[in-house]
This record gives sequence, structure tokens and C-alpha cells, in this order.
Amino acid sequence: MKKHAQVFMMDGVGINLEKFKAVSPKEKLTLRSKYKYDSDDFIILYIAEFIPRKDHGFFIKNIPELKKRIPNLKVIMPGRGVQLKEMKILAVNLEVEDIIWFPGYRKDINLLCAISDLYVTTSRQEGLPISVIEAMASGLPIVASRIRGQTDAVAPGRNGELYQLDNNADFVEKIVVLYKNSELRTEMGKSNIEDSRKYSVDIAVRKMAEIYGECMKG
Repeated sequence: MKKHAQVFMMDGVGINLEKFKAVSPKEKLTLRSKYKYDSDDFIILYIAEFIPRKDHGFFIKNIPELKKRIPNLKVIMPGRGVQLKEMKILAVNLEVEDIIWFPGYRKDINLLCAISDLYVTTSRQEGLPISVIEAMASGLPIVASRIRGQTDAVAPGRNGELYQLDNNADFVEKIVVLYKNSELRTEMGKSNIEDSRKYSVDIAVRKMAEIYGECMKG
């Protein structure tokens, strides 16, 4: 007689909290200088492969309006993919190429998190997004599209905000509110550091060991 399959739930695959962590204000300034950013720049980070479901185009099309309301805006978009060239052309056409850095594939994502003020994701479809969890562990508040997966990680008002998919005004407003309120960003960052602990690789390994143990008993 066949046994029924069991389903076990885990909070993601685990991230390295020794690598992704908040840095002190002094360390942040030092790192910014290394990357040629000013101390008063407002840096938004979005880490994703340049493919349609990540919808970089939605973000870039809203940058002209964001630039009007955030004069010191800078955007970093690491990643490779089939739409990278198209997104670079879009940035030029919208005359915002001077504030967007497309650095391609990077091994220093933890440091890019460390120099940033806000993490944004405009993805249209996700599981549990690892880049969001890494940004959380780095103490960054999050502005994310309200979709499955991201709603599991982002609690509006606590550690970030969720905007309605395809709603330009909602997206821009969520970012501007956080730009204007540094105290709120700090509080959300603290909440994210706390919330990210449940996604640590140590906990993931321990949970997997428990699952294997239960399976062996069966």
C-alpha cells in the first residue's frame, strides 16, 4: 500500500547573514566614496535578471517623475539578460541614463545593498524573492509590487510598502513617502534586519535536517 506524500514548508533556501548585514553610517559613507556616490545621494537598488517578468521597464518609465520629486536620485540595476540593451536604450530615450547605473553581473551585491537607501522590485511574478530577503538583511526598507511571494516577505507599514501592479502613481508615491521620511526608513530597516533572521542559512540547514529526520522515521 502506497504512503501518502508529505509536504514540508520552509522559509526560503537560506541566506548568509554574515555577508548581508547593515553597516554603520561611517562604513556606508566610505563605501559610497569607493563607488563614486555622494553622501546625500538617494540610492534605489533593484537586483534582477533583465527578463520580461522582472519588468524593469515599468521602473525606468517612472524615473522621470521620481527625478522631479527626488532631485538627488540615483538608481542601481545590476543583472544580465535579454532585455538589458533594450532597457539601456529606454533610459537614454527618457533622458535618465545619467542617474541609472547598469553594472551587469556583480559579485559585490552585499556592498551595493550597503550603499543603498531603498530596495525596489517591480517584478510581475515571484516565488520567495531571495534578492528582497538579502536587501532586508542589509537593513533596507522595501517597495515591492503586490504579488504572491513578495507579499510573504513585505509587511506594509512595518518593513516596507506594496504598490498595486501597473499603478504608476501608487509606485511613485510609495517611494517618495519613504524618501521624505528618513526616520520611517530607519525603523523599517530595523524591522527587516529582525525579520530576515528567520531566512538565515543556519535555520534553513537545521530545518532541512529536521525534515530529513521526519522522512527517515517514515
